[in-house]
Amino acid sequence: MTIKDHITLGVGFYPDWWKQTHDILVGNREYYYDPDYRVEVVMVQQKALYEQFGHVGLGDPDPAPRPLITFGMVMLPAVFGCEIVYEEGALPWAMPQNLSKEECDRLTKPDLRTAEPMATMLRQCDHLKSRYGVVVGDINPTGVQNLALKLRGDEFYIDYFEDPEFAHRLLKFCAECIIDLWQLVYPITGTGALDTTPMCDPSIFCIPNCTVEQISGDTYAEFGLPYDNLIAEQCRPFGIHHCGSLDPVVEQYAKVKNLVFVEAGFGTDFQHAREVLGPAVAFNARISPVLMKNSGPEEVAATVKDAIDQGAPLNNFSIDTVGLTFGVPDENVVAALTTAKQYGKIT
Repeated sequence: MTIKDHITLGVGFYPDWWKQTHDILVGNREYYYDPDYRVEVVMVQQKALYEQFGHVGLGDPDPAPRPLITFGMVMLPAVFGCEIVYEEGALPWAMPQNLSKEECDRLTKPDLRTAEPMATMLRQCDHLKSRYGVVVGDINPTGVQNLALKLRGDEFYIDYFEDPEFAHRLLKFCAECIIDLWQLVYPITGTGALDTTPMCDPSIFCIPNCTVEQISGDTYAEFGLPYDNLIAEQCRPFGIHHCGSLDPVVEQYAKVKNLVFVEAGFGTDFQHAREVLGPAVAFNARISPVLMKNSGPEEVAATVKDAIDQGAPLNNFSIDTVGLTFGVPDENVVAALTTAKQYGKIT
């Protein structure tokens, strides 16, 4: 086990950065459907990162093949028939189906071993394992409310108030499908977080609660917490990736069972969240990609320092500069990394 002397700061570039900076395509359909292409692309990415940022520890001059499976956040929506949009320079996006309540109630859980595109992913696992002896990565399960919105559309927000019994039925169905996905993939790879966030211990099952920021803490307590707990009881240990400010729901997240990791978006009072969740919950603080693109290195360094000041205890605290788009100055990336190394000492 490697003992860290400073906090980890992750750097994640968006597909448009790879396309515009290095002419590398990572959001296209081929990336997800051709495992050999994906292995090659990941190696090329590592070499490019080393050439550009090797002096601050990014990349690898001679990377080994990484037999990775991944599918963005669209697997379960795709299984249920959502149209998946692939564009160069972007991540895949699932278009909502806008099903009626009656159509939602008629949905049945799919056999993920035979349902496409999951069946294709399983064949990829077999292919990669036969070629490399191992397969790494996992399939992003999406969050419970995320999936409900892809099936029902934005009308689902109205269902919370006009037909809460239906809302509970759909959320329970979505949670059960997420559990099924984890139970299928985890025995193959032994991981449940890599396709959601690289900042989480990969052995944890981490779900992306990307749309929870759009509801109140009270609404989450009534409609979100029961189904996150349903998953957390079976898929343990459990983690949550949360987009946006954590502040409205942090008190409710503290009630999630088996919770060992939380990732919080920029705008969060990181110190308060750490106090509420407790020191045993690993915590990743995200820095705004807008700040990373539009500010100078001095402001970036100050923002990283401020996050570190709020992060104690630092032994299980990290920072992520995810979603860096084309045009982010190299010196801002360097400033973030060097500040975390110099200022984020673990004592």
